[in-house]
Amino acid sequence: MSHVRVLIAAAFGAVLLSTGSLAAPPGPTPGERHDWERSHRMSRIIGTEVRNKAGERIGEIRDIVVDDKGSIRLAIVSTGGYLGVGERLHAVPWDAMTLGSRDERIVDIDKAHLREAPGFSPKAWPNLGDEHWMADNRRYYVH
Repeated sequence: MSHVRVLIAAAFGAVLLSTGSLAAPPGPTPGERHDWERSHRMSRIIGTEVRNKAGERIGEIRDIVVDDKGSIRLAIVSTGGYLGVGERLHAVPWDAMTLGSRDERIVDIDKAHLREAPGFSPKAWPNLGDEHWMADNRRYYVH
């Protein structure tokens, strides 16, 4: 009799699994996981290239600045220099950037305009809490 109960329980379990009522929900596909990681994980964002809409390389993301609520405010983009010598940093508003098809970030600025934008040394950051500095900086990136 116990064998019959085991068989009935196994058959019942197989029916439930086949109908999906006990099956685990499907996870993200590898492509969906990649898309999520490239837009949400800081370790995947830092070091990515930044290009302008013409496809020219602007620099790469060196750091991320978040506000007190944890929202990303700025991407600190490294431009120029060689092995850290002559490097300039630019505080690019996060909302001025879009995600490109090759995992790079796209910003609507040409290289000449970027040279006019406020830059700073890795050892002498501006006060990013200064609203006047931020407003002046923002006008170079948000049109």
